[in-house]
Amino acid sequence: MSAFATDVQDSIAVVTLDLPGEPVNTLTAAVRVEFEALLIRLRDEADIKAVVLISGKPDTFIAGADIEEFTALTTQAEAERLSFEGQEMVSRIETLPKPVVAAIHGACLGGGLELALACHYRVASDHPKTQLGLPEVQLGVIPGAGGTQRLPRLIGLRASLDMILTGKSERAAKALRIGLADEVVPPSILLRTATAAARRLVRDGIPKRNLRRGLQAYFLDHTTAGRSIVYRGAKAEVMKRTGGHYPAPLAALETVRWTSGFDFPEHELTGELVALTTPQTYAIENGRVTSDRGLDVAPGPDVLDPVCDLEVELTPLQPRERAVGDIAGERVLEGELAQAAHDRHRLE
Repeated sequence: MSAFATDVQDSIAVVTLDLPGEPVNTLTAAVRVEFEALLIRLRDEADIKAVVLISGKPDTFIAGADIEEFTALTTQAEAERLSFEGQEMVSRIETLPKPVVAAIHGACLGGGLELALACHYRVASDHPKTQLGLPEVQLGVIPGAGGTQRLPRLIGLRASLDMILTGKSERAAKALRIGLADEVVPPSILLRTATAAARRLVRDGIPKRNLRRGLQAYFLDHTTAGRSIVYRGAKAEVMKRTGGHYPAPLAALETVRWTSGFDFPEHELTGELVALTTPQTYAIENGRVTSDRGLDVAPGPDVLDPVCDLEVELTPLQPRERAVGDIAGERVLEGELAQAAHDRHRLE
């Protein structure tokens, strides 16, 4: 029985994912195969101009990977293949020559969020059960389908590390504020809003995202010197909280470091982490993720909070002194801050 239903409305294909016989949608092997074949058909159908992806489940968009499939992994090679297949699937969404809009209601976690990140636009419902997150590090692994690459590019380095290194989820209002969601609306008009967004993208193209966060944020998120400060601070916080005994947060941090223009082989690190530990199983109940070790994964407490509190304190420039600021205890050189201001002005 098919997990997908497609309804074409005025050149917009509304694709509903509703995994038969299951309480939530997960990205099983069968779902991945069917979805990739569907994407090819949508690509080749000339009358279809855009796609809206929505869930048929009452409280879940996509809960992530199929946990039974995940816990059945026995070798590093099997884990690498599973991760790579997930990357291939979401890449087909991103490279589809037609806009894809994700209409998100309910839990959008793990592989579900990675799929949504590959869409060209995200509309979320304002319902309390709508939560977006990447809980993988709390299960001993890392986001393996492009999440460590696409999330920082979308919302910035510090905001993405706060999500990836903690495994916490964000509700729709926060997702909108940090740029993870493009619109937030009541559930009753979610589909209508997503369809309207799809038509707008066909007409006007994909909008340029330019979150105005000030010079400090630009320096930390978009310059080599600033990003180095963030990475060092994040690593120090991870080591302080974990004592270096948990490899997943450090592995996730290493993959995020490669977002400055390179694609990091997430599938290889995923395989290595699975080989190091046996990830516990987890289940979704009422929009929360719990594991068989009693760990409340999402929204849950912040296990790590590495970089969200970094502040810049600019000080008057003294004669013959090139350092003009302090970020997380590190001196910032005059030229670095001036270059950041110049680059930010040029891009806006």
